[in-house]
Amino acid sequence: MQFPQKRKLICVMLASALFSSASFAADDDVKLSDIEVVGTTPLHGVGLPKDQVAANVQTATDEDIERVQALDISDFMNKTLGSVSLNQAQNNPFQPDLQFRGFTASPLVGNSQGLSVYVDGIRVNEPFGDAVNFELIPQSAIASMNLIPGSNPLFGLNTLGGALSIKTKNGFTNPGHSLEAYTGSFGRDSGTIESGGSDGNLAYFVTGSITKEDGWRDYSPSRVEQFFTNLSYADEDTTLDFGITAVDSDLNGNGASPTLLVDADREAVFTHPDNTQNKLRMFTLNGTHWLNDKTMLAANTYYRKSDRDSFNGDGTENEFNGTDIEDEDGDLIVDGTTLGLDGTEDLAANNTSKTEQDSFGFALQSTFLNDLFGRDNQLIVGVGFDHSNVDYSSQTELATFDDTRGTVGTGYILDDTVVDGNVKTDTYSIFFTNTHSLTERLAMTVGARYNWIEVDISGTSEGGDQDLNESGNSHTFKRLNPSLGLTYKLTDTMTSYVSYNESNRAPTATELTCAEPESPCAYPNAFLADPPLDDVVARTIETGLRGQQELFNWYANVYYTQLKDDLLFFPEDESQSDDVSGRLGLGNFRNIDKTARAGVELGMAGQYEKLSWSANYGYVRATFEDDFTYSRDGDLYNVSKGDRLPSIPAHNLNVGLDYAFTQQFSAGLTASYHSSQYYRGDEANDDKKIAGYRVVNLHSRYKVNEHLQFFAKVDNLFDSEYNTFGLYGEPDEAPGLDAYDSDEHFVGTSAPRAGWIGFKLTM
Repeated sequence: MQFPQKRKLICVMLASALFSSASFAADDDVKLSDIEVVGTTPLHGVGLPKDQVAANVQTATDEDIERVQALDISDFMNKTLGSVSLNQAQNNPFQPDLQFRGFTASPLVGNSQGLSVYVDGIRVNEPFGDAVNFELIPQSAIASMNLIPGSNPLFGLNTLGGALSIKTKNGFTNPGHSLEAYTGSFGRDSGTIESGGSDGNLAYFVTGSITKEDGWRDYSPSRVEQFFTNLSYADEDTTLDFGITAVDSDLNGNGASPTLLVDADREAVFTHPDNTQNKLRMFTLNGTHWLNDKTMLAANTYYRKSDRDSFNGDGTENEFNGTDIEDEDGDLIVDGTTLGLDGTEDLAANNTSKTEQDSFGFALQSTFLNDLFGRDNQLIVGVGFDHSNVDYSSQTELATFDDTRGTVGTGYILDDTVVDGNVKTDTYSIFFTNTHSLTERLAMTVGARYNWIEVDISGTSEGGDQDLNESGNSHTFKRLNPSLGLTYKLTDTMTSYVSYNESNRAPTATELTCAEPESPCAYPNAFLADPPLDDVVARTIETGLRGQQELFNWYANVYYTQLKDDLLFFPEDESQSDDVSGRLGLGNFRNIDKTARAGVELGMAGQYEKLSWSANYGYVRATFEDDFTYSRDGDLYNVSKGDRLPSIPAHNLNVGLDYAFTQQFSAGLTASYHSSQYYRGDEANDDKKIAGYRVVNLHSRYKVNEHLQFFAKVDNLFDSEYNTFGLYGEPDEAPGLDAYDSDEHFVGTSAPRAGWIGFKLTM
């Protein structure tokens, strides 16, 4: 049976967009050249030709990721995509803060999350804190990815600065079997298997990987186990994919260290352990169906269970979290309890938490391809619902330090640190987008999304003294976010575009329960019943040009994003809270009237004979747009309009080169530059900056035959010593570091030069 011609063209376009390097059979009248399709909603559906997308969308395929030999998707984006950088706040390669245009996707609960992440149309920002755990996205399962910039409302909550949309492999598109393994620096060993195939209308794909390492810093081992499988059905009208993702990770990221300690020993850690264990089980069902030649339905549903256990050994002062400690006859006594310590030990804190997250939901959208006024028109209408139920518990145990600055628990739990909370969130949404060809060269896209979010917080904190069930701690946020875009083909090879869009993010439970200045909480939160916060609203305007020459493609664009009621964490003003003096990490989330990101992006990519190359440059000016005051260490600081937001490099440049020396041997490099940034906590821009840095990485591959190949890579070729993140702390809170107490700066530092070798066997 033959496809109707228009639908066949669309399907071939979709295949070409997702797997640009593959070859597809087609009739002579179906032209594949220069077709690139971009998904404009989380459920990709039909998508749009890139020439009609009013944004600078960056795309990549599984072949691009394999060529660069990146550790994971965040590492790949940092090495190859424009306006991207990483902050190593945890100093674990699997736990970076990813920055795009000055917006963050981070695994750290409490960070201001400004990017949404989707896998097969399922939003994978965690229900608690909207955090993003990149190790929970199996890299070997990724078929393609789109990085969509701006405040595109169609991608829902947290799309303040952009959205990352990932499609996974299936047996129709990725047949064959492979085994890959590599080993090298830091005791890192990794193995991956893939298998896929099809038989008529049915297909399967399965992949699994195990990566373990000792870590380049002291006491920093990690292990990640990933599994993904997909069972597919497809005929000329219908596709159906059932996916299972299972990931277990055990990560030790011992955080930033005092700068003077880093200067003395870059491998040393301030305190340890800082352990995070994530467990993900996700089940997805995606489908599409053509009702007729011009109408397609797309839908998905999912169940996602994501659990997180953390154990952080931290330093503390003698006044332990506001609890009086006495020394009587050589024994330490806390609130009348004798600990059996002689009073000479250095006190520490074991902060533990457990987060159990269960979520499910569905989305449904219809695509209509009926002509309007005699011209091409695409209308997409959709609805979505997501529900999450989060059980969160945490507590602090009094501890002491051993001679490695590791913590040893005493068994004494401080009652006022015990939290037992529950967060239920329901998100309802309805959206549409319509793209109409006004002329042969001019296309207009109009869209909007309405979000309704209900957050209900219950439980107890402060050892049961605070009962959230009696506090009416429920919050509702509603907003309609519009979008408008125009594209105009100036020539057959050059397109201009301009767009305006809005999006919002609702305050998380972490922020909603930590907003009372008179009751500062430990970062990220202590689950207090606090005054409500406003949701964050982003507005982005963007304009640019893109073109295609004989040997290369290029783009140039400028953008401006303004955030209304931006949410940031600030240390407590000690003048307002006498009873908590001396407690580090205490503070509140506050709405800041306005912040902004203004930027310029330039890029080129091409191929000449055996050489392929790319270059991307991004400039972002991330600023506060109002005046306010905050405190740090008892001192008040004034922020003025125009001061820069911390932790955001203004300049990001990356270059990639690959050369095929022979049909068997190829090699390449990625080189990056990231400029200076302010320390987190220096919103007033009064202090020095963290210096900018450059890093070069090499990769190579030798194909023995069609079944066997060997590969090798070197990261940080010139062994550059640089820092990617900074904040303030007190070095003398850990024993043996009194000599470093003259400098309160802490940094997340770079890994040394490292290399790995491996092989891939395909059948």
